[in-house]
Amino acid sequence: MRAWLLLTLALPLAAQTAAKPPAPAPRWPDGRVNLGSTAEHKGYWEIRPGGGNRFPRAADIPMQPWARALYNFRAGAVTLYPPLVHCKPAGGPGFFNSPGFEIVDVPETKQIFIINIAGAHSWRVIYMDGRAHPANLRPTYLGHSVGRWDGDTLVIDTVGFNEKQWISGSYPTTSQLHLTERIRRSNVATLDYEVTFDDPGAYTAPWSGSWTIGPGSSSSQWVEGGEIFEYICQNEQ
Repeated sequence: MRAWLLLTLALPLAAQTAAKPPAPAPRWPDGRVNLGSTAEHKGYWEIRPGGGNRFPRAADIPMQPWARALYNFRAGAVTLYPPLVHCKPAGGPGFFNSPGFEIVDVPETKQIFIINIAGAHSWRVIYMDGRAHPANLRPTYLGHSVGRWDGDTLVIDTVGFNEKQWISGSYPTTSQLHLTERIRRSNVATLDYEVTFDDPGAYTAPWSGSWTIGPGSSSSQWVEGGEIFEYICQNEQ
């Protein structure tokens, strides 16, 4: 016991702090998990390129021949950039780009807003009131999203995408895309994200990917006390 205590005291303060487990995920008075800021824990989710991604290799994704040819062209063209770089919005996983985002839950209107910092500095609206997707959707960059809670996991169902974006890396999608996203906050500093692509126009079967923001899992993090900042996307082309 004494040896353990001496070893603990000898550790640098930073190491002792790092070993302290994160606080539990914040919750609303009704017990529902809060994915964003609270009075006790204000902040936003920071993203760094490549951190924590668990997406399959391109060779393992079930692309149709035309989609694989387009992917290879995009990936091999060094002067070709995603529309996001030219200040166009990106839906689904493409929306969660560096340097970060904030999630704002508004129980009074039964809506959840996801606000990003970079790119077109846009926001997504997830309707939580039980509505269905409209029968006749006008295709957009972000699509139409409805959500529900599966325990502590927010499940987002989105359709109605246009074909003007690269929704994930260089992978093509069509207007048939049906996206299912699952977001879970296991503690105050950890956010898990999983996405499933179901697009029979571009792929022969659904496929999934995921990432995690959290201590020890990636270079991305929950920025305690931080606030999202002004970002000006300027396209000179």
